[in-house]
Amino acid sequence: MKPTRQQAIRKMLLQNPHGLTRQELSDKLGIHIANVKTAILGMPDVYVDRWIMGSRKQYQKIYCAVYVPEDCPHPQDRVYPATKPVTVWRQLQA
Repeated sequence: MKPTRQQAIRKMLLQNPHGLTRQELSDKLGIHIANVKTAILGMPDVYVDRWIMGSRKQYQKIYCAVYVPEDCPHPQDRVYPATKPVTVWRQLQA
């Protein structure tokens, strides 16, 4: 995935504060809808704002972007513990 796709999607979402669906992003940017989905999954500043009823009675996600400043610091704390969790298997008692 090219970062330029993410930049184009981010720019389009920031220009449309009410949000856009994946299909609208695909149509406006000329990017395949599967590539739009993949790019959005890798963008922490894009979120689902609401759902609307689409065609064939299926809900569609409306995506919005949050403005992130260029000098935003990266967190230094680890979220996950240093040790990997261990699976414990238990025998069923009959």
